[in-house]
Amino acid sequence: MRRTLGLALSAVVGVGVLVILIQNPFQTDVSHAENPLIVDGDFENNPSGKELRTEEDPRGWYESRRDSKEARLQLKLSTKPIGGNETQKAMIKGDPKLNTYLSQELERPQEKPFSLRWDVYVKEIGPEANRSCFQMLGNDTAKGKGPNAAGAERFVFLGFENAATKGKMNLFAFEGGKDKDWSTKKVLVPNLDLGTWYTIAVAVDPPGKRYTVSVDGVTTKPADVRAFQTKNGDVPKKLTHVSFASWNDGPGTFYVDNVRVP
Repeated sequence: MRRTLGLALSAVVGVGVLVILIQNPFQTDVSHAENPLIVDGDFENNPSGKELRTEEDPRGWYESRRDSKEARLQLKLSTKPIGGNETQKAMIKGDPKLNTYLSQELERPQEKPFSLRWDVYVKEIGPEANRSCFQMLGNDTAKGKGPNAAGAERFVFLGFENAATKGKMNLFAFEGGKDKDWSTKKVLVPNLDLGTWYTIAVAVDPPGKRYTVSVDGVTTKPADVRAFQTKNGDVPKKLTHVSFASWNDGPGTFYVDNVRVP
């Protein structure tokens, strides 16, 4: 039995992407069907963290960065109640020395507009780098480190940072380009609550190379975001993987659940 998080609207607007975050009331909806783009989106088919970390054949969740055994073990299967969510969910535990990725390959490459949603609960963001809980849609074209590990592989590039007020966080997008300094990140939704479930819905238009972001009940106008670019202006044309990550230079602990197509 899968949960939905209330009603969320996801629609392509022009050549953009609409991203909607909704606080999670944990309602049950038995009518929600598995979409073939994603398998085991609610993590209920993983019996343990070991299986969650292992790359499945041909598809499924896995720890894709493969930096070290210690880093892979930071990806866990959580069965504890978290913020009212009593079902199974993935957890990435942040560490300032380790890179950990949770990834899945989509059922087929996406070159035309499509939508994807997931639930995220951020427990903490390391104050030193003050950026983490990265959420990405992209591909696996660079060699060596898995999908969305290199900037050239990323199209959607979202993350969270601690806000000025304790217990609050900001959702930001990083657009890259010639100036790749983190100070150029684009704050999209300020002052969300740490320790709260939100639903992020992404409607991607690969040819348009843009997406917009809004928070239901918080923002009144979607923020327009350019797809992540390399310094040469390159943007992925085909999107094949979704990834969630904590980095050594951006550690944070967070949970992911209910990855699905609207």
